[in-house]
Amino acid sequence: MKCKVCSRDSLPLGRARILDRHDVGYFRCASCGFVQTEKPYWLAESYSQAIKSTDVGLVHRNLEQCRVLRVLIPLIAEPAGRFVDYGGGYGMLVRLMRDAGFDFHWQDAHCENLFAQDFAAAPGERYEMLTAFEVIEHLEDPRAGLAEMLGWSDTVLLGTHLLPEPCPAPGDWWYYGLDHGQHVSFQSRASLQALAAGAGARLYSNGTNLHLVSRRPVPDWRFRLANRKAAQALLAPLFRRRSLLQDDFARSLRRAPGDSAVR
Repeated sequence: MKCKVCSRDSLPLGRARILDRHDVGYFRCASCGFVQTEKPYWLAESYSQAIKSTDVGLVHRNLEQCRVLRVLIPLIAEPAGRFVDYGGGYGMLVRLMRDAGFDFHWQDAHCENLFAQDFAAAPGERYEMLTAFEVIEHLEDPRAGLAEMLGWSDTVLLGTHLLPEPCPAPGDWWYYGLDHGQHVSFQSRASLQALAAGAGARLYSNGTNLHLVSRRPVPDWRFRLANRKAAQALLAPLFRRRSLLQDDFARSLRRAPGDSAVR
């Protein structure tokens, strides 16, 4: 196979059983280290339920993401701007960030918007920053996916776990997600670097699970500072913003029953 990040040769890494019934081959790029499955013919089955019952960490993950973003955004972006959470699931992060005073909007092609129904992102509009937590590992074509994200904003924050070194065999790492089969692309730092460069952007990474791809210059020390828990605790009170909760409640009351969601 050819690598879907850098187009070099990808060699067989091993096989694993997805959804307890599909014997699937995994391939690793000899150049950038990107790991991909064979063509994921099982995705329609995997997405019969967008968020699986085994994802018991969903609430905790959204709370952690909100905690980081409340500090990261004022350090690297304009906090009064508009933001979009791409692949936003039930809309929980959008609701948390609006409660924290940030004008977040929701986008997701696979999941029902439960918590941010009045705040669907408008296609064709540009946003200050796009967040995409637990998204890029779902994409069969990460280059096309990143290009689409950059169509929303020049600054994209990706939340995905980097491949450990040495690279684990299929089935030997929880992030392969064999139980749900939705993870088909796995990034190394080198592959993310190649993705960013191919899109005319620069990569900033904490080396584990948070990565910024930006066409705008970002002081690297600010990104690193925002990833430190001590700095988050110290700076969060200084960056506190007025919550949008009451404004959003008033907006929801103005929308008559049966009307389409206000954008």
